[in-house]
Amino acid sequence: MRPPGRAPYQGLLPDGPVVDLRQRAAKGVQVFIQHISADRFVSSDALIDGLLRSLRGLPARPAGRRPYAGLFPESTINEITLEHLQRIAPNGRDAQLRKFVGPLNATMEEFEINTPLRQAHFLAQVAHESGEFNYVEEIASGAAYEGRSDLGNTQPGDGVRFKGRGLIQITGRFNYQDIGKAIGLDLISNPTRLADDDLAARSAGWFWNREKLNPIADKDDVRLITRIINGGFNGLDDRVKKLAAAKRALGI
Repeated sequence: MRPPGRAPYQGLLPDGPVVDLRQRAAKGVQVFIQHISADRFVSSDALIDGLLRSLRGLPARPAGRRPYAGLFPESTINEITLEHLQRIAPNGRDAQLRKFVGPLNATMEEFEINTPLRQAHFLAQVAHESGEFNYVEEIASGAAYEGRSDLGNTQPGDGVRFKGRGLIQITGRFNYQDIGKAIGLDLISNPTRLADDDLAARSAGWFWNREKLNPIADKDDVRLITRIINGGFNGLDDRVKKLAAAKRALGI
């Protein structure tokens, strides 16, 4: 351990400008990694994983999670499958789950939900919000949203017209208008389109991207993601349970 008061890298590398020392240190770490010859994770991988998480301000790697999991965009799964969704949403009807495999893969690619950890958080949240992919439209009539100016519901009938739809329950005239502009569709005139399979998934990705949830997923913060999506912590236990299932399904 470096003694108190000693400059970083002192005694490890020849003296020189700080920038040069950092570059030499980086090369030294690279050489060290290249000489890890084991074809399985070893203690050195755990050490490097911890260093990277510390430098990025991420929480420590949970016990049981493999080193480097969720750290790099390139560590993606090729695509999710029906089996993945069945494990995350065991009460989902197979016919419904099968319909969403393609749209979910397209959505995650479009909105850079492109690491196993991001995908786990996204799939856990949409699985909860949609009743395990069984519902793409709010069961209630939407009358409770009537007159909600904070949602943009200023016209008579807006509450029912723009009730929650999609896998993440997009609600209100403002949100329908915003997503319509983003994807080039008139959802004000045709709001039920948001319940179609492709837009049900894509609207969830749009919301995820708008609220900048990828960086929060990178930090594995299910509470904050839940608060942003829900406005509180309703269903947190189920969201946590589904997140754990998603992590297992995706090999995290």
